[in-house]
Amino acid sequence: MITTARIVLRPVLPSDYRRLYMIESDPATAMTWRYRGDLPRIEEYEPALWKQTQQIMVVEGRTSGLVVGYLQLHDLDLRAGNGWFSLYSGPEHRGSGLVMEGLMAYCEWAFGNWPIRWLYAHSFAHNVKNFEHGMRRGEAVRLGVLRERMLVDGEPTDVHVIGIERENWLASPLRRRFNVLRARRC
Repeated sequence: MITTARIVLRPVLPSDYRRLYMIESDPATAMTWRYRGDLPRIEEYEPALWKQTQQIMVVEGRTSGLVVGYLQLHDLDLRAGNGWFSLYSGPEHRGSGLVMEGLMAYCEWAFGNWPIRWLYAHSFAHNVKNFEHGMRRGEAVRLGVLRERMLVDGEPTDVHVIGIERENWLASPLRRRFNVLRARRC
């Protein structure tokens, strides 16, 4: 578990599944890479949630105690030294910075607990702007675009591939600032 003044990043509990399902039921979230617009029924959600997933960490708002988003580590390949992550935010918390703070905690957790060199994520164009700040500063890099990779609302849609390298994360000014936030968590 990682705590700052605003968030708690912790492992998912079965009691969180209904909230995660609510987050993924949002129309913008339901069109993600994993479900491609075909979110399973709640009765089938738990096995679908854990498919190819090694760990799920939830981002909980310290003030509200509510799960505001979550991150998954999936498709881990320890021989290649990489894994993929997915980031989901509740619609009412988008733009608050809580889930992006959770992403910083997640990078700290993932690189501290798994022997991986790279974390990768797929992102649609409407979400790439959320990573732009980190990409401008070098904590994350845009590795490429898969042109017209998926159909969203019947339209071919590009998928951007974003990467975060362990060495860049460990040396980044963002990580140093994040660890100051952790120290001030009271």
